[in-house]
Amino acid sequence: MDRRRIAVLGVTALLAATGCTGPGGVPNPPAPSAAPTPPSTGPAAPAVRLVEEHLADLHLWVSNQSFRDDPVVLTVSIDGTAIVDRHFAVEGQHNFVLFPVRVPPGSHVVRVVAGTGVDFEERFTMPEAGRRYAAIGYVNAVDDGGRAIDWIFRSTPIAFA
Repeated sequence: MDRRRIAVLGVTALLAATGCTGPGGVPNPPAPSAAPTPPSTGPAAPAVRLVEEHLADLHLWVSNQSFRDDPVVLTVSIDGTAIVDRHFAVEGQHNFVLFPVRVPPGSHVVRVVAGTGVDFEERFTMPEAGRRYAAIGYVNAVDDGGRAIDWIFRSTPIAFA
């Protein structure tokens, strides 16, 4: 090695051993020697939340079944946690959108509010084990039968025609 390179390596080693100085020649504070802190787990996940389909306790299907109100905004919450908030087009009444939801066992309240003023609430119970299937259909009969929410809650998958 040439002498210049040896000198640079020597100065680097000396600075590493004694600590570098910061601006104005003031020494940098020593690195903390405390034990590393465990990684933060972050805030707890809400009890009710959207998840990947294979992790869901509840497969919730939502649809606009009204040719008179096309599209319609539907907001769906479970126990006050918003799950859905979007426009739904009628699309020939065959447009069911899946929302996979994690819902703990016990009693819950689903609430559906439509942009047209319909406000619907219903209680349901999730079992300790197993998946449940639900469908929400916004309806507005062409014979002026009125706007309403249809709610289906089952232990078996729902077939749509």
